[in-house]
Parts: sequence; structure tokens; C-alpha cells
Amino acid sequence: MEYKTHLISTIVVGLPVMASGGQVELLNIGMLGLGSLLPDIDHPQSFLGQRNKLASGLTNKTFGHRKATHSLVALVVVFWLMSVLATNYLTSRGVYTPFWLTFGYFCHLIEDSFSQEGVNWLWPKKRKTKHSGKFVSYKTGSLAEYLVFGLMICLLLIELRLIWIGQLDDLLDGKYLLVLQTWLFKVIKFFPLVA
Repeated sequence: MEYKTHLISTIVVGLPVMASGGQVELLNIGMLGLGSLLPDIDHPQSFLGQRNKLASGLTNKTFGHRKATHSLVALVVVFWLMSVLATNYLTSRGVYTPFWLTFGYFCHLIEDSFSQEGVNWLWPKKRKTKHSGKFVSYKTGSLAEYLVFGLMICLLLIELRLIWIGQLDDLLDGKYLLVLQTWLFKVIKFFPLVA
């Protein structure tokens, strides 16, 4: 997917979850958006790759595109690093930033799972098969992707209207977000630098 489709799709998925927990704040939305773009740092022509050529070049030369950064290993590392940063350098307003960055990252991986290239979730283990025969798949920059982008823009406009009238938080039960966040913050205790 192109960066704009990743960004819009992830925000469309994340906003109702964010609203259900009363966490619709600019910082959280920013972290969600950053997380949706971060896995493609391994591609020099990506949105973040063009803005940080050093990190992009190093990641691309070391791992290649859609390898390490598109895996569960990277997801855990990103969550851990952001938890360390949030614990040591952010105020209490940033307590949920690790969650929203990781949520955006995870959404990116799911979105790329539907591409024809797919995602190697279990990297560094090699994937045995390609995903080219999937029933529902897209190719980056294709008509299918642009249709998804258009649909996501429409859904985002609906969600923004629901936020405006104060009804977006009614779409999901806030208990699901609380359970997920509680579980993720318990994971932090396994990492000594964060605890």
C-alpha cells in the first residue's frame, strides 16, 4: 500500500477504538499515524524513508524490504522501545503512546498481509510460500488500492462527523480497549529496562 492508504486505513480503524476509551487526543492520533507508516522505513522511497535517508538506508541494506520491519519481532521491539521512551521521557499524558504506536504498526502489517507480496510474520524464519493466489489481495498502486483509499476517506468523514456530534465512542464498548491495553502493559513487566 502507499503511505496515504496505510495512514487513512489505520486512522479509520483506530479512531473508534480510541474514542471508546476516551483517548482521542492529538498525541495519540499522531502516534497511531506514525505507527501506520513506520514499517516501511525499510524502503528508501517510502514516506518516512525519504525523510530519514540514514535510517532507511541502513534498514534496507541490513534487512531488505518487507523482512524484519514487517514481522512480529519488529512489533515487539517497537512496543518495547516506545515503552522505554514513554516511561523515562514522557509525562503522564504520553502513557498510552506505546499502545497507539504499536496499534498503528500492527494495522500496517495486517494491511500489507493482503498485498500480493504478503508479510513474513515469523521473520527470521523463512516463508515457504508466496501469497499470490489469495482470493482477496491487491497490488500497490493498483485500482483496487485506490478503491480502498476512497472507501476509507468516506468512512473517515463519517467518523469525524460522529466525533463532532459526540457519538463515535458509542460504536465500541470501552471494555475491549481497556482489556487490550491492560494486557499490553503487563507485557512490559517482562522487560527489565521498562519496569
